[in-house]
Amino acid sequence: MNRDLAHIHIIPTYRGGDPAPTGYLKWHEWARVQLRAGLRQSKCPKCGRYKFPQEVSGEHVRGGLIYNECFMKGGDA
Repeated sequence: MNRDLAHIHIIPTYRGGDPAPTGYLKWHEWARVQLRAGLRQSKCPKCGRYKFPQEVSGEHVRGGLIYNECFMKGGDA
């Protein structure tokens, strides 16, 4: 028996500057909105990952801002 099924993802509406959501599809929709709002990612000097400004901890290391994950792990992310 063959059934036609549809899988619908309900993704909330985001605005520029909103905090990052969890979840793969939600994050990609959020990132698209951030880019359209003119926000750009920068590289963390500790872990080398690129993050948006909303994910910045405000702590400086080697002339750059480190991000929340690195700051909470003591810079060992």
